[in-house]
Amino acid sequence: MLNTDRLCLGCMNDNGEADVCPICGYDAKTKNPKDALPTKFWINDRYLVGKVISSNGESITYIGWDNAEDSIVSIKEYFPVGCAHRNPDKTVAIDADNKYAFNEGLMSFIEINKALMMNPLSCILPVNAVFEENGTVYAIQPNISAITLREFLTKNGGTLEWEQAKLLFMPLIDDLSKINQLGIIHRGISPETVLVGRDGKLHLTGFAVKGLRTTEGEISAQMYPGYAAIEQYGIEGFNESSYTDVYGICATLFRTLIGAVPPEATARLSNDSMTIPARFAESLPRNVLSALANGLQVKPADRTENAELLKGALSVTDTSEVAPIHTKKTEEITSSKAKAQSKTNKKKKSMSSAKYAVISAVATALIFLVVGGILIGTVFKDAVFGGESSSEASGDDYSSAPSVDQIGSYDKDAVDTVKLYVVPKLLGKYYSEVVDNKDEDSNYDKFKFVIKDKEYSDKYPKGTICSQSVAEGAEVEKETEIQVVISLGPKEIKIANVVGLEPDAAKLELLKQGFLYQNIIVEEMYNSNKAPGTIIDQEPKYGTTVNTEIPVTIFVNTYAGATEDTSDTSSTSIDVSNH
Repeated sequence: MLNTDRLCLGCMNDNGEADVCPICGYDAKTKNPKDALPTKFWINDRYLVGKVISSNGESITYIGWDNAEDSIVSIKEYFPVGCAHRNPDKTVAIDADNKYAFNEGLMSFIEINKALMMNPLSCILPVNAVFEENGTVYAIQPNISAITLREFLTKNGGTLEWEQAKLLFMPLIDDLSKINQLGIIHRGISPETVLVGRDGKLHLTGFAVKGLRTTEGEISAQMYPGYAAIEQYGIEGFNESSYTDVYGICATLFRTLIGAVPPEATARLSNDSMTIPARFAESLPRNVLSALANGLQVKPADRTENAELLKGALSVTDTSEVAPIHTKKTEEITSSKAKAQSKTNKKKKSMSSAKYAVISAVATALIFLVVGGILIGTVFKDAVFGGESSSEASGDDYSSAPSVDQIGSYDKDAVDTVKLYVVPKLLGKYYSEVVDNKDEDSNYDKFKFVIKDKEYSDKYPKGTICSQSVAEGAEVEKETEIQVVISLGPKEIKIANVVGLEPDAAKLELLKQGFLYQNIIVEEMYNSNKAPGTIIDQEPKYGTTVNTEIPVTIFVNTYAGATEDTSDTSSTSIDVSNH
């Protein structure tokens, strides 16, 4: 069993009890928000609480450590905003006016997470345990290497081709159908709650109680405009069901293929004028356009009923013909070729079979959003993640993870053997600065970084990179592994003078020099000639050359000053010697 004192509470990696983690940059002095559990808090005598990685109106999620399994986990605590508050003993108390809303949500939280725990699916982020404690409920989930679909698309040109998206989305839609059949409605499917894992699969996370995903709930709602269906806005006559998740997954697929977010459902209810640029209408298969058209119908009665039917619509035999979707006159469709294609499509429509006539009619019924300045299509084989880390997520924090090895088997032979990337200078930079760097010009995200070792260095500050296995300026292929060595700082230094400082200031000075916090020992000493409460001596003495891993003792003056009770020294002395 791992010594948890050595764990960084920001990433749950063993960092040797460093004050600032060389892996993720987390400062051990950082405190969690007021309403959250403090770091180092134990739950169920098994799970160690780390930093808060996300929070919403329903719950607070922490990075955690499973001491029984020696593994990193996510700890999700039911803590509805507006219904609960934190007691001094860290238990959760229910606000008097919101007991019903709190308890209703608590029961739903338990039911959802127990159902996920008992019905594991490959594309649904699993739940390891659900239990009640501290007046609330906790759900424990594994901490997977993944980033959000939103971030993945941003790193890959903004869109995917259908053949790429198909390999990702079809297994997810299949699992969504199974979850809906269990009576669980997600209500929050979006590029923020869909993760792309290192295993090359999509994983759906962010399951929550109904109140979080509807505007009429008692708790503060977390909605995703453009991805939320009209029935989630509390409009009379529209009820939620499996078709609610169909809208969310279709809007997410629309964003993936087209590069734009659909208009908010409330706006579409009164003025539905969605359009799609011609190049997408001409390139996407007819059945995909038709499936999106049906899945994104504003009114539930007109929409595809469930994920199983959506899967069937997306899986029908593809055709090289395209659906005659109406589009606005943009630069993309003013060419003579586009006009000719439009006429051809009209002729094909009149000549098509009854089957395609029905599909075309449905597809034409939906008009898609005009996309201004469409992003360049992605080169899928260049898919990359950030550096290795546990998670950081807004929504759930998974913003830092290793690169994807492959996505399904799409274009498996399309290996880039020509394009090379210049290795940047890593020396002197903090490891976290390298693996979490978002600057596209840095090229950091084109390589795999691995910590090989840690060693003392007089040249590089503690926590920075002091050696890299591939030299700066070398040209290498993407995903080349670069091993780095992390500096422990100078092995020997001249100890600072902390005499005369207050204890906290003295500790800080020694910490800056690289001494370990647990090796700074405070002892008491009395000296009425020195300032009260200050350091009056130190061992080793100022200027001594020492190793930063040795113990340092500082002596704080216990003299209380002039207020101290002293005896009368004005009386005549008595000679007690023998006469």
